[in-house]
Amino acid sequence: MELKNDKQMNNTAKVILGVAAGAAAGAITGILLAPDSGKNTRKKIAQGTTDLVDDLKQEVSDKVDSVKETYNESLEKAANSSKNGIDRAKEKLSMA
Repeated sequence: MELKNDKQMNNTAKVILGVAAGAAAGAITGILLAPDSGKNTRKKIAQGTTDLVDDLKQEVSDKVDSVKETYNESLEKAANSSKNGIDRAKEKLSMA
C-alpha cells in the first residue's frame, strides 16, 4: 500500500512539474512575442519567474506537509498495532 502511495506521489509531482513548465513556457513565449520595450519585457520575465518560483515553493511545501501527515498517520497506526499486540500477549500470559 505504501508503494502505491509513493508511486502516486511521484506521478503527482511529475504532473505538477509538467503543468508548471508548460505555464512558464507559455508565459515566456507570450511575453517575448508581445510588442513591448526590452526593459519592460525583462521586467515581465523576471516577475513571471518570481511568481513561478513562489508557486513551486508552495506546491513543494504542500507536498511535504502531505508526506509528513501520511508518515505520522502510518507511525500512529503502527504504534497502536504494536500496543494492541503487546496487550494481547500480556492477556494470554496472564491466563496461562
